[in-house]
Amino acid sequence: MIEQYTKNNQTIQYKIVFKTIKHVYFRKKDDYFLISANRRMNKKQVLSMLDSHFHKLVSFQTKKRRQTTEKFQLWGTKLSEDEFFDGLENTQKNYEKILIDKTVSQIKIFESQLINDLSKLNLTLKPTKVKLLKSKFGSCQIVRKEITINAFLAKLDPIYLYYVLLHEYCHLIEANHSSAFYKLLDVLMETHKVVQKDLRKYVITF
Repeated sequence: MIEQYTKNNQTIQYKIVFKTIKHVYFRKKDDYFLISANRRMNKKQVLSMLDSHFHKLVSFQTKKRRQTTEKFQLWGTKLSEDEFFDGLENTQKNYEKILIDKTVSQIKIFESQLINDLSKLNLTLKPTKVKLLKSKFGSCQIVRKEITINAFLAKLDPIYLYYVLLHEYCHLIEANHSSAFYKLLDVLMETHKVVQKDLRKYVITF
């Protein structure tokens, strides 16, 4: 049962589950905290711990939630199923193909701008693959000098795709996310810190 705990005019919702464990764990769910506690503890003891951690829990609760995208969305605009498939059959295969094709097309549109920006670091265009990736926006195979871009980026404003392209190209010079790496990004995109911060808010979903 989900209950409420109020302190200093602030309220959090919680649910206590007693298990055969040694410690107490707080896990954030959509709209409440799941508290897993040792079976030998009673509710009063658990609430005492909740009280001692209340400020941290409230702070965590009020953090801005990560952003999600609509299933049928292209370049930041929500579409109907018919608009998204544009005459194609509504299948998962076509869904994935559309995201990949849209990403490839946008990369092609960026090509002249990308060539110009990369020249600032004496870099040239490299083979670029577009795939559906589960956990990252892009990757760089340094030895093969190959870039991979997540087709998920077709759902967002094109600025994020361009940022990821620049980010991965910089790895051809600096493999790690060192200060030297971010200095390279400074050369290519002055606003990269803001763009990266906003991009990290998105949950990759297809």
